[in-house]
Amino acid sequence: MRSIRRFLLSGVLLVVSISLAASALVGYLDTSHELEELFDARLAQSARITQRLLNDYLRHAGAPPDGGAVYKDWHDEHPPSAQGDDDDGREATPFGHQYESKLYFQLLDARGRLLLRSPEAPGEPIAPLQPGFMMVSGQGHDWRTFTLQDAEHGRWLLVAERDDVRGELASKLALRAILPALLSLPLLLLLLWWLVAQGLRPLRQLTQGLSRRHPANLSPLPTGKVRELQPLTRELNRLMQALADTLEREQQFTDEAAHELKTPLAVLRIHVENALAAREPDRRDQSLHKALQALARSDRLIQQLLTQARLDNQQAAELVPLQLDRLLRDTVAELAPLALDKGQQLSLNAASAAPCQGQPVLLGLLFGNLLDNAIRYTPPGGTIAVTLERQAAHYLVTIGDTGPGIPESQLPRLWERFFRGNPQQGDGAGLGLAIVRRAASLHQAGIEIRNRAGGGLLVQVSLPAPPPN
Repeated sequence: MRSIRRFLLSGVLLVVSISLAASALVGYLDTSHELEELFDARLAQSARITQRLLNDYLRHAGAPPDGGAVYKDWHDEHPPSAQGDDDDGREATPFGHQYESKLYFQLLDARGRLLLRSPEAPGEPIAPLQPGFMMVSGQGHDWRTFTLQDAEHGRWLLVAERDDVRGELASKLALRAILPALLSLPLLLLLLWWLVAQGLRPLRQLTQGLSRRHPANLSPLPTGKVRELQPLTRELNRLMQALADTLEREQQFTDEAAHELKTPLAVLRIHVENALAAREPDRRDQSLHKALQALARSDRLIQQLLTQARLDNQQAAELVPLQLDRLLRDTVAELAPLALDKGQQLSLNAASAAPCQGQPVLLGLLFGNLLDNAIRYTPPGGTIAVTLERQAAHYLVTIGDTGPGIPESQLPRLWERFFRGNPQQGDGAGLGLAIVRRAASLHQAGIEIRNRAGGGLLVQVSLPAPPPN
């Protein structure tokens, strides 16, 4: 399971570590470079000072013998290499510094013959006579040399320093420069952990508040003062409000369904009891026939209840290509026997093809319920006309009948569940139009019911149509 805290900590730690490592590396390289420049400057300065000292020495001592004499005053008779380090590990001693033994000089004449050298310097020239800095190898080490020409006296001075000593000093100083940043890393990690924990605290409090809630408590959550959590809280409140509305509708639907089922079940029980108590076959058959009618009404009511519940829980319809004119023909053909039994005239005017996107079962329920209502409430011998026409970007399906119509005051309530405008006519449960409205909304279809001027009812359904070819 993915953890936000672990993700934030690891991500911030990775970024900080990379930044710190890059900063340390850049600092180390930059410090090392600057120290190398400083060491070169010190080496050149040492060469110039040594040149003046040697000139004074030669002026008083005279010309040195061939082969190069050792200039013993270089370490004042006490070379640090003989003294070693202090017992406490210090690099400096009362006689000098241990790194002095890694620094030497050679004085040569114009022809490259060695005149003077320091005690540690070899007896042969260590570098060609070329002014400036140079890297050479000798005595098992790499040396950084600086050559200084004395044109007035016709001499060359070579001052050399071991490169590994320079590198060691540069590394020590560079590490000391970046060491505080490295040592502060654990403290920085602890601070980051605390900051992430504090940042996620409101989310943890929200989670704890939800976990302590009773399942039936769907009241809104406080939005709080944390800006990033406010959208989440608003969406949770919206979801809980939708859930509360759904539960309320289901409770209302259950109560209404239980109330509506009481009547047909009571009627069914009465007819069955009458059939059992009847002594004459005719009365028994009559009671059983009425019981079958009550059972049919109960079955139709249950089917409508199941359909309504299924549509209420359906958020969207899976639309497929279909021919609307063919679907209307099939629906009219299916219900035509009911109209014939009542001597009604049922017609369909849908000459042209009408391709569209829809859900065949839902559209069948929509138009089937509208036609069923028209047949039920139209008196025998009446007329029911169905027309299909295209209007711009919509198909308009019109169902008109010659029934009694609906009082204008009751038209707004036709979409309510279990509402029947004229209970004396028909045996419906008042769910048909509620199913029609839900099926229409799943198709983004418009629907309108109004009374006809000459009597009867007119229902118009507007369905989206594809662009014409």
